[in-house]
Amino acid sequence: MKWWKRIVDYFQRAYEEEDLELEWEGASIEDWDWDTLVKDRSLMKMRDAGEREKFVANCLEQMSSASAELDKLSDEYNVVTSYLTDIEEIEALPAEEAELVKGSAKKIVQFETARKEFDLRTNRMPEAKFRHMEQYEEIMPKPYEDIVEAENYRELIKGDISRLEGEKHAYQYRKGELMAYIANAKGMVAICVMAMAACLLMLLILQFGFDMDTGLGYILTIAAGALVITGLYVKYLDYTAELKRTEKGLNRIILLKNTVNIRYVNNINLLDYLYMKYQVKSAKELKKLWENYQKEKEERAREQENRQELDYYKKELLQTLRRFQLDDPDIWVYQAQALLDHREMVEIRHNLIERRQKLRIQMDYNKRLAQEGQKEIKTLLTAYPEYQEEIMHMVNRYNP
Repeated sequence: MKWWKRIVDYFQRAYEEEDLELEWEGASIEDWDWDTLVKDRSLMKMRDAGEREKFVANCLEQMSSASAELDKLSDEYNVVTSYLTDIEEIEALPAEEAELVKGSAKKIVQFETARKEFDLRTNRMPEAKFRHMEQYEEIMPKPYEDIVEAENYRELIKGDISRLEGEKHAYQYRKGELMAYIANAKGMVAICVMAMAACLLMLLILQFGFDMDTGLGYILTIAAGALVITGLYVKYLDYTAELKRTEKGLNRIILLKNTVNIRYVNNINLLDYLYMKYQVKSAKELKKLWENYQKEKEERAREQENRQELDYYKKELLQTLRRFQLDDPDIWVYQAQALLDHREMVEIRHNLIERRQKLRIQMDYNKRLAQEGQKEIKTLLTAYPEYQEEIMHMVNRYNP
């Protein structure tokens, strides 16, 4: 390690030449007027071997850490400086070259904006739905037509079921009426028979109790009763025949309705399967999903083309910048806006300058820290010359 060799060489020369007034990289020890960060010698017993070893090790560790930090800070400082130099090179480009750079940068900004807009879309199709529809791309719109056909058939069946249900209720109502008519007819026949019996009994009383001529009464009573009973019987037969026809019609409606119900269940099961297969709830939803898929596919194709164009212009910009004396041309591919907007470039430059200033402060701090550690050991050598050989031995064998 360079810094370590530098320290060892320094102390070796100082010990051999007994010249302890040498400077460290041009900075005399009189210039170090800041608070030391190591232990104060006055608080330590330097004549104690253990205390001396700890003190020297602490100083060497301080110098080692500061030197390592300086190496890292120097690398970062050089990077920031190279960025600032690149900015100066870019701003000093000839007009023709500058136009080439701006042309590529403009395209990059344009396609980057389009890519961000695509990524921020709120109506983009979920990836799962897109992949699901993609597998049916070759057979569409057949699935949609199948669902439409099944849904239309379902509506027809529902209409048939509704119509058959209405006819069933009509037959059941008519059957109830006919059964009531038949019951009424039977009751009227019974009433008629009882009325005839009462009339005949009255005629018998008048004939035998009062010696009245009731022959005509018998004829009228029997004739009226026969006429009424005959009429009621005819009605009864009509009602009975119609009841049989109604029951047959009702049975036919029930059988037909059962058949239609079976078709309806099969249709519903088919629709449930189709809905599950295509992950929709209706043909209308599938149509909308298919339209969204086609739109999404077109947008993704445009996005893919946009990405290819973006890559092309990034390479073009990089090739152009590599022709100039730039330390890191790659970074400008990701800062294309600054190549177009002077204010953006000024802001980047300002940020880099601030970073470099902070790095300088840290570098100065660590440089002084290393100098302070050297100063402490040098002072120790001066104050305790009897321990110079021991101290130099500790310095030589130190391994951070």
